[in-house]
Amino acid sequence: MKHFVNFPANTKAVLFDMDGVIFNTEDLAHDAFVKLGLEFGGTFEETDHKAILGSTQSYWSHYLMEKWSVSMGEGEFRALFWKLLEEQTKNKIAFMPGFFDCIENIHAKSFKIALVTSSPRFEVESLLKRFNIHHFFDEIVAGDEISRGKPDPSPYLLAMKRLSLSPGDCVVIEDSLSGVRSGKAAVCFVIAVPTSHADGLNYEEADVVLKSLEELT
Repeated sequence: MKHFVNFPANTKAVLFDMDGVIFNTEDLAHDAFVKLGLEFGGTFEETDHKAILGSTQSYWSHYLMEKWSVSMGEGEFRALFWKLLEEQTKNKIAFMPGFFDCIENIHAKSFKIALVTSSPRFEVESLLKRFNIHHFFDEIVAGDEISRGKPDPSPYLLAMKRLSLSPGDCVVIEDSLSGVRSGKAAVCFVIAVPTSHADGLNYEEADVVLKSLEELT
């Protein structure tokens, strides 16, 4: 049985993470990381995915380059991953369950909407254009536009600054512990919607934990 959750009464804006909240890119990224590992004779396990879930490009690239003893440059290594991910997303990418109804409902309430992600701007723009949802977002904060990424509060603080709103006005929706901690450090109300890659992790820091966005009204 589903338990439906309403937004807090003082909500003026909803700040979405992207990967694993809007799109099913966490599953596709997992497959891309597996293929990336094979390029270097290494493996990518579910424990590795948990370790880098919601992290910055700098964090996951350092983590995997050390794990696989990669000697190429960090920029080249990341570019190889994004190429592999692009191949994965060509025909398999989709909205997460409940997302489109959720964002239409938020838009109808006249809330401000922001996208706050660790993914780089080129990836964000490509996906928003492809799925024709760019118009929903009043502000976008991409991972390559900030010096300190999640779990630091900087990404969400920047989004709120651009929206001219305070933490008490904003609800953050995240799938990763790193993102939840970023939102809470920014003193926002945080809704967690963990994916299967977060199984076994403790989300007690979130204000609300949902199974999917279908439970949010």
